[in-house]
Amino acid sequence: MVKVKHLPMDPMLLLSVLALLSFSLIMVGSASLDVADVRYGSPWHILVRWCFYIPVGLVVMWLVSRIQPSWWEVLVLPMLLLGFVLLIAVLVFGNSINGATRWFSVLGMTVQPIELIKPIFIMYIAYYLANFPDRLQSFAQGIMPMLLMLSVMVGLLLIQPDFGNAVLLLTVSFCLWFVGGVPFRHLLGLAMAAIPLLAVIVMAAPYRLARLTSFVDPWADRFGSGYQLVQSQIAFGVGGVTGAGLGQGVQKLFYLPESFTDFISAVIGEELGLVGILTLILVFAMLCWRGFMIAKHAVKPFERLLALGCTLLLALAFIINLGAAMGIFPTKGMPMPFISYGGSALIGACILVGLIFSVQRHQPVKASNKRVRRSEHVEHHEVIA
Repeated sequence: MVKVKHLPMDPMLLLSVLALLSFSLIMVGSASLDVADVRYGSPWHILVRWCFYIPVGLVVMWLVSRIQPSWWEVLVLPMLLLGFVLLIAVLVFGNSINGATRWFSVLGMTVQPIELIKPIFIMYIAYYLANFPDRLQSFAQGIMPMLLMLSVMVGLLLIQPDFGNAVLLLTVSFCLWFVGGVPFRHLLGLAMAAIPLLAVIVMAAPYRLARLTSFVDPWADRFGSGYQLVQSQIAFGVGGVTGAGLGQGVQKLFYLPESFTDFISAVIGEELGLVGILTLILVFAMLCWRGFMIAKHAVKPFERLLALGCTLLLALAFIINLGAAMGIFPTKGMPMPFISYGGSALIGACILVGLIFSVQRHQPVKASNKRVRRSEHVEHHEVIA
């Protein structure tokens, strides 16, 4: 017997999200007080805004979790079209910050559309792979429609420019194509074509090439292109095993740029040391593990691929952010999910987790024969009584 039951939120996944947000509240406060005092005249300005964004993000996550996954299949194409419109609109009407045009200004707040569009694109890939498996053996009819959509998305991101999110979407798409049944020969051919293309894109922009060379040896230009990475590595080095103590970090005092956004992991490393970083990794690993388990146990292909894609997107963003701060990857302007300050990034991450919850909460639950017999026995006695 199979009965449909709306399950409560997975407790371990929910606790992981709440733990990360609580930790973020502490670290954003520690990293931003002095910066906010100088920029805005109040040390609490950034922290107060973060205290507003977090409840909004949690409400969005809860609302998304209540929607059945079948509705996302129905809405995915209109939402994807809206996403493309927003990416074009931000290039025309958006605000330029540090040479990049990625944000709208709405009621005094900056909104980055790509953070809200990434979950939609994951839905589209999952939708196509789940609904047209018979087309996948053909390159033209199988992967080509998804590749065209991805190419347009990446092209619009490179115009902004936003190379980090472009690479992130490429990577997650390849992972989903591999799991979703796209022939390996097609993926290998695309990878061989993409590598030289990415090399050309990197060399075409001087700042990207400078980031790549500074990543190899940041100390060669410690006051120029390697400045951010050098200051980040100093923070990790000062922190050692146990850290300098919460609130006692020095690099956040205008030495390390973006100390409460893209490089907040360096502040964590300096103040809480290796212990703090490993704890952060452990909690995020718990979040990802629950996401993968929910994907594994999903009944329908669309739901399985949706939960998997959302989890992969979060995991890769976390790895790229932490790796860039440590010097493992080239520096990218990518926030750490649930930890870095940023309203758009937080809402986007909450939508991703909300979609995972949406899959988990709407799974059919098989009732065991024993439970069925017990229920029937109770009903029989109630009728006799």
